[in-house]
Amino acid sequence: MLFCLVLAAFFLVSVTEADVQSTTFHLLKQDAKLWPLAGTGRDWVKTRNAVDCGSICHSLRPICNAFNWHPGNFTCEFVKTPNVTLQDAPGAMVYVNSSSVCETPPPPMANRTLNFSHGWNGSLPAPLLSEVSYDCPRHSRCPPPLPLKAKCVGFNAWEILNLNVTPPCAGTEGYRLFLEDGRFYKRYQGPMNRTEASQVCCVDGARLASDTNVTVYSAIRSVAPNTTEAIVQGATDELVEGTWIYEDPSFLQVNNTPITSYIWWGTNSSLPVGQQKAPNGGQNKNCLILLGVYWFDIPCATRLPFVCQYY
Repeated sequence: MLFCLVLAAFFLVSVTEADVQSTTFHLLKQDAKLWPLAGTGRDWVKTRNAVDCGSICHSLRPICNAFNWHPGNFTCEFVKTPNVTLQDAPGAMVYVNSSSVCETPPPPMANRTLNFSHGWNGSLPAPLLSEVSYDCPRHSRCPPPLPLKAKCVGFNAWEILNLNVTPPCAGTEGYRLFLEDGRFYKRYQGPMNRTEASQVCCVDGARLASDTNVTVYSAIRSVAPNTTEAIVQGATDELVEGTWIYEDPSFLQVNNTPITSYIWWGTNSSLPVGQQKAPNGGQNKNCLILLGVYWFDIPCATRLPFVCQYY
């Protein structure tokens, strides 16, 4: 009798000896629960202990392969692990079927490396709900809010998460090396406003280029040679009028005057007298373009071509 009680403490046993292994559950996490529940129409019951809870879950398979045990009120909640998440639940305990592991590695993704920083170190078998993310080999300065992931949701079953919302990895296609500064540049037709253009460059691992010195000007012209085409620059004075903040932190304008001697504000003779010299838009023109060799302030909603600088 004592021997049977000891067995019950370690295994959630069903009727036959052959079912012992298949109905063995192990504790995944304390003070937590899986959610949502299985949707069996009988998602929770009152039971004496976790052993009885496991036996009932086993009888509901394949709909149930995990359960939440609440010893404080003797409540058992049944779970089917695909599409569930772990949530904090003080006093609760999560049990999962011991066979619900991934003995195979997560599927490979072209041009991506595995990142084991989500609680699983990559050793197999992977416990249920183990997660791994897929990182781009080329650094992006604008990482996606939802990284591409794989999650073990059952025996050798890896579910790919965020596939439709994670942007592709940045590539070098279309970027041209400018030897004088060792950086890469790419012209985008757009048209986009400064905010939109900055996001495109950021996803590429680049920044929105600005004419900040003779070398960068030459680099921009190497990919955008048409000097009659206005190009959106990576600068704005939206926060403080006259203080131009650049995506290139080495350059700054205070009171519309650069911190270096490099200054190329232009003149538009088609405007009324007194408004011809840029910058002339006040708070209505808080973004910047390059036209020819000169700078002009423009409304930030203006959409134009732009150049990204990978650095």
